[in-house]
Amino acid sequence: MFMSTSSSQPELETKAIDQQVIDRNAMEKLVSRNLWISVFAKIFHLVTRFFIPPLVLSFIGLEEFGIWAICFTIISYLGLGAFGISNVYIRYVAEYHASHQIQKVNELISTGMFIVVSVMTAFLVGFWFLLPYLIEEVFNIPDNLHKTAFILFYGTACIFVFDMSLGVFKFILNGLQKIAEVAFIWVGCLTLETILIVIFLFLDFGIYSLFLAYFIKQFISFTLYMILAFKVLPGLSISFKHIKKSYLGIFYRFGGIVQIGGILGVLLNSIDKIIGGITLNMSAVGIISIGTRLPAMARTIPNAMNAVFLPATSYMHTQHRHQEMLDMFLRGARSISLLTGFIMAFLTAYAHLILVAWLGIKPEYTEAAILMSYFAIPQHFHVLTGPGSAFFKGIERPSLSLIYPILRLSLITSSIIIFTNFFEITLISLILIISIVTIASATAYILYINNFLEVSNLQFFKRVILPGITSYIIAFSLYGLSINLIEVESVLQNRWHAIGFVLTSGIIYSFVTFTVMYNFIYDQNERKFIKRKFRRLLKRIGLMKKNN
Repeated sequence: MFMSTSSSQPELETKAIDQQVIDRNAMEKLVSRNLWISVFAKIFHLVTRFFIPPLVLSFIGLEEFGIWAICFTIISYLGLGAFGISNVYIRYVAEYHASHQIQKVNELISTGMFIVVSVMTAFLVGFWFLLPYLIEEVFNIPDNLHKTAFILFYGTACIFVFDMSLGVFKFILNGLQKIAEVAFIWVGCLTLETILIVIFLFLDFGIYSLFLAYFIKQFISFTLYMILAFKVLPGLSISFKHIKKSYLGIFYRFGGIVQIGGILGVLLNSIDKIIGGITLNMSAVGIISIGTRLPAMARTIPNAMNAVFLPATSYMHTQHRHQEMLDMFLRGARSISLLTGFIMAFLTAYAHLILVAWLGIKPEYTEAAILMSYFAIPQHFHVLTGPGSAFFKGIERPSLSLIYPILRLSLITSSIIIFTNFFEITLISLILIISIVTIASATAYILYINNFLEVSNLQFFKRVILPGITSYIIAFSLYGLSINLIEVESVLQNRWHAIGFVLTSGIIYSFVTFTVMYNFIYDQNERKFIKRKFRRLLKRIGLMKKNN
């Protein structure tokens, strides 16, 4: 079905890019490398973000830290306006790269930058006059912190505008499938930012330590992205003479549809808190935030893999390599299912222990643990919709990717309305409804994707769903075997005991899961991949001779 789609980019005179075609073997290696380096980068980011808040709060007050948190809340909403633009860059740079058309890349990028700079400049002017109202009336920031808030709010907004306007080079690199290189730069700059935060805090820069470190990180990363983009794409040029009105349709059409999907995604990611705030109270929202936080953070790890599929699909679609696209879709969905199942299974089975280890012993965390166990499993199905959505965007059918969020939002809204007419909404019932609807919506969308791609549902179940489910069987089996030990050691009554038990259980679970997967789930190619990576690791640490 998908083979009938065709590109609708502007028909313009082009100049060829003198570059070799990425063949099947090279594409498989490139996608694999991009996938796992993206996962590593995301894990590294989560680890650094996990430990920074306690350090910062030992130097500054909670009110100032709250102002910094609001800065990134504002940026997250600004980012919605740029979501469609970035996807246009990535998708069409990949297409023009595949067809060796450097002139179209130059025109696309130059036109996009003109649009972004124009819109963002107008925004910054309006934001300057709106800020006093936000500071005084909306956020109710104390008088003594008004100046600090203004500097941080406007400063981070300027950095964001700078990043979206000139940070286009990162999206060029993603479109060229230099995702691993982007990840390396990002990890390096993230490390630098972390070090600078510590240095500036000890130099008594206070809350401005975070702002200065963030600015330096963004500036250096932008510079490195720019240098690398010009290096890997000879002939790249950004100029007013390249601006073409014919490209506006791409940004409005493709970018606008992706934009709608991004807005729906943000709404769906916070709908549990919105409904909880309306039907329950702020304490309930707090418990929801605690119960859903770890699965939501963990979800970003496999989600990083989905970002790899868009440029790869667009590249192969341009060259009519449809069977390779299908193979990549199945391999990618399988890898995501294995990784997501491994993470979510442990969070589901050990939810109560994990929350005690993370936050301590409080009665309300019992309810949060129940929410966490309900919330984790649906995230598995939710993440599995990513490869299909990336596929639709890659073949220039982004409207099809809206089926899932529209269906999910409609079912959640109607289910809550129907339920409240007969029963009283509680924390558990709210999350349970959202979880069931998420699984149902994701399943329906996956069935639609398989039908569109003419992939057997039975094949998808065996290759993708079943391997992910295996982790849950292992996790709950191990937890069941350890229940008596948990009670005897009073693990749930002592935070340090809980930490030790979670770490020990995590190691045992990882070993058992890997053993089972390697012997019964992984195919021959996956075993060869693991052996090759393991040997390379042993050589690097000197435990194996390099000529072996």
